[in-house]
Amino acid sequence: MSASVVVIGSINQDVTVTVDRFPEPGETLYTRSLSYRLGGKGANQAAAAAHAGARSSFVGRVGSDAAGPALCEELAGHGVDVTGLLVDEGTTGSAFITVSATGENTILIDAGANGRVTARQATEAAATLGRADVVVLQGEIPAAANAAAIAAARGAGARTILNLAPVYDIAPQDLAAVDILVVNETEAGLVLGRPAPSGTDEALGAAARLAERGPRRILITLGGAGAVWHDAFAADGPRGAHVEAIAAGPVVDTTGAGDASVGALAAALALGLDFERAVSQAMRAGSAAVLSAGAAASYGAIKSIEI
Repeated sequence: MSASVVVIGSINQDVTVTVDRFPEPGETLYTRSLSYRLGGKGANQAAAAAHAGARSSFVGRVGSDAAGPALCEELAGHGVDVTGLLVDEGTTGSAFITVSATGENTILIDAGANGRVTARQATEAAATLGRADVVVLQGEIPAAANAAAIAAARGAGARTILNLAPVYDIAPQDLAAVDILVVNETEAGLVLGRPAPSGTDEALGAAARLAERGPRRILITLGGAGAVWHDAFAADGPRGAHVEAIAAGPVVDTTGAGDASVGALAAALALGLDFERAVSQAMRAGSAAVLSAGAAASYGAIKSIEI
């Protein structure tokens, strides 16, 4: 039986408006549409992993407001085990997203219950991990919870993927304990304390420098330019490559495309693919996710990984 993907992270209600163009400061515009959907990087990644064919479970928190139960039901509808999703007093996390006619987006986030995920909850979630399981983390829950999850996963021998988005001041020993680090070019620059890499050659160099911080493998996503990866522990020595973006069709909405890639990457690893092949599957999932509106709502286009 294949291993599981365990996502410990954020879940939000996405409030999305579409506009012809982004407003200028101080300007008021009418929207073209308004929607309320499941979101949050953690929930998105868990949903993407499930659509990609892995056994997927989610650990996190929602509030006691009306949004919480609805989001729990919606995430379960994507095939995700939500027994680790707790409900507490207060509000559910929210994201306020504006999508332009070209498919680009801006996002504002209120952490809500995501800010109350505890180190204890993360540690307990990791208690049943097996050596082949893959744990996925992001930057939308408290750093202490991520640190506890990284330590617990490492103790269990499970693999960890940290999508350091948004970037936070992670302790060097925690970053060094991560198996795979996933960032975009802006985040790569922030972690390194340098300008964001420009072009694939600079991105490959940035990936190699990130590997020097301890993670065994690095994936830097580059939007329409694809991605680069670096494997510091490849059998034939450290190596990396650029992967072209896949043009699957007209871009409708880029929201959640990166999360689709992370979820599919985790699924591919859990299903037994090596890192290079897993990156290819991640790129395919990200390309599929931009073909319709929403984050998890667009993941029906993600094809189950064949092994």
